[in-house]
Amino acid sequence: MSLSGVKVFVMIYKEVELALGINSFYSKQRLVEKCQENIKVLRHPDHARVGVLLWAHHEKIVVVDQSIAFLGGIDLCYGRWDNHEHRLTDIGSTHLSSIYIPSKGKVVSTSSKRGTRTGANHVLLPLAIATNTVAMATTKCIPILPMVCKTKKKPQTPTIDINDPMIMNPPEGLENLKCNTPDSHRKNLFDMAMNTVDKVKQNVKLKKREWINMVYNPHEASSDEEDTVDNAKALAAIEVEESLYPSLEDSDQVDEVPSAGAKLWLGKDYVNFIVQDFNNLESPYQDLVDRSTTPRMPWHDVGVMVQGASARDVARHFIQRWNAIKTEKAKLNATYPFLLPKSYKDCENFVPRFEIGAMKSVKCQVLRSVSSWSAGFLEPDTVEQSIHEAYIHAITKAERFIYIENQFFITLSTLDGSIVKNRIGETLLKRILRAHREGTVFRVFVIMPLLPGFEGEVGGPTGAALRAITHWNYASISRGRHSIYNQLMEAGIDDPSEYITFHGLRAHSMLNGTMVTELIYVHSKLMIVDDKTVICGSANINDRSMIATRDSEIAVIIHDTEFYESRQNGMSFDSGKFAGSLRKHLFREHLGLLWSNEDISVKDIVRKSFYHDIWRERSKVNTVIFEDVFNCIPTNKVVNFQMLKQYQNETPLCSTNPSLAQKMIKNVQGHLVDFPLNFLCNESLKPAANTVEGIMPTSLWT
Repeated sequence: MSLSGVKVFVMIYKEVELALGINSFYSKQRLVEKCQENIKVLRHPDHARVGVLLWAHHEKIVVVDQSIAFLGGIDLCYGRWDNHEHRLTDIGSTHLSSIYIPSKGKVVSTSSKRGTRTGANHVLLPLAIATNTVAMATTKCIPILPMVCKTKKKPQTPTIDINDPMIMNPPEGLENLKCNTPDSHRKNLFDMAMNTVDKVKQNVKLKKREWINMVYNPHEASSDEEDTVDNAKALAAIEVEESLYPSLEDSDQVDEVPSAGAKLWLGKDYVNFIVQDFNNLESPYQDLVDRSTTPRMPWHDVGVMVQGASARDVARHFIQRWNAIKTEKAKLNATYPFLLPKSYKDCENFVPRFEIGAMKSVKCQVLRSVSSWSAGFLEPDTVEQSIHEAYIHAITKAERFIYIENQFFITLSTLDGSIVKNRIGETLLKRILRAHREGTVFRVFVIMPLLPGFEGEVGGPTGAALRAITHWNYASISRGRHSIYNQLMEAGIDDPSEYITFHGLRAHSMLNGTMVTELIYVHSKLMIVDDKTVICGSANINDRSMIATRDSEIAVIIHDTEFYESRQNGMSFDSGKFAGSLRKHLFREHLGLLWSNEDISVKDIVRKSFYHDIWRERSKVNTVIFEDVFNCIPTNKVVNFQMLKQYQNETPLCSTNPSLAQKMIKNVQGHLVDFPLNFLCNESLKPAANTVEGIMPTSLWT
């Protein structure tokens, strides 16, 4: 589109490189090189200069012509595409055999015990490469990077691309090093190498400032120059960048780039974040994990599309942030324009038409979590936390039920001396206690990930960040005096699950003839109240998203204006056409009704016959089957690290009796499973004080 004249403006979160490996600089360069005249990219914030080290731009929006806007929890990155099937394996990358092939100790997932990795790149390798590049600029020489060769290859006559900006001598001892080069050839190679030195130095000079900023973030200077990129500079910089990493042709870890339709998830799009987080993003077709032994981690997410005045609001949010960043970083750069919002007058006339059946008439309000650092407010104390306020109001006004899907549940039910500031948990507690006093039926459904999406092993030294988030989730749900379960029991409710129930999602499959399971990562940020109100956006249930001075967020609150007659707890109750249809689709997906012939109604979800006998019972049955077949974690069977070690050392039924295991797994219906409230309940999951995670501020995790 940009080649045909469409203007494209992109804002990317500029990460702290040593903490988050998303490589926004690479993303920017790849975008700009396509059409620099019409594609403009700004990265923000410059952490040290702005004084923002812990917080991020977390919103995810796409706006077209200020008339259509997409927003929600879905990032524009690898691993996000999925559908209701939540497949664990890809087509064309495994043998979909129905014959059981034992592979004990080979399959790697969050439910299996992982051994020590061998041959994997060290976690600081990207930093070492960056430092090596800085050394080139400061010492005026070409460093030699070690070349990795895992398999012997037939020696070949070397070919050299004279346009390659970096030529490196391979270390001694490699099998593919060609010896006894004829003198004439040796002279030609030397001449070509010498001729490229100047080009390398020029590229390094252009890149020097950016690389130093990436390595030494606390000493960032003005970055206006970052936004002045001409085609020659962009292409040259990318050539140097690519030469620092193995090429697709040279790497034996790279699948051959498949033809169209051969795979659903190409290269790094096939991910399992807890087994292996992002790395080497400059090689998009190089797999992150071994597809033959590691199931992908399915991704559950929700987004919405809005039109008309609401899309104008989302566009104005983007424009406000763009102009603020432009003023801060590229004020004198004429190639990066200030943007102007369109008028709301007659905005409906510019809305493209979609299928009528997919469109609903609603009232929609855009919500934000922003402050001076993220939105450019002139007054440093100005904040907008309308997402938090909308959650509080919607929960308080709820009549029959609340349905929540969220990546986190970090919200304590009392604020007395608590370091957690958001009031969502407290408001849920008050609403449930009101229902208890009035003797009315009220239900809260919560769907969240079974484990946080941080790379590491739950019981091992690499899982400190994972355990830190787990600690705060459990502190909010069922552990400690500030948790909602303990607060409800203190108020006289013997069984809090009568009012609020927590669940996760899990899937199973066959991987090369071996039975495998993996949790489905819940990344949606969604709340549906009474089938009439929907809040959907990028905000998690935690302080980072809700209190406005930390991560920037955007969401919409949608109120139905069209209803049809339904029932809740056996009584007549109006259900919104949008909120009701979305909630019912999600319930059918989680219960496995989208692909079955079961005649189960998901309309009246608060009555006992559904809440206990279908929803909670199916979740319990699925949980028992998964644990019996796979010995999967997290589980209520494990309350300390010693038990975790013993549990993971046990050989699961899927290995000892695969025939019986396959019969049992057929009884799993849908993806719904219990959230294990007693998992590691006898252990302290807080980071130790002598660890990096323990040194970091608690606000990083909450």
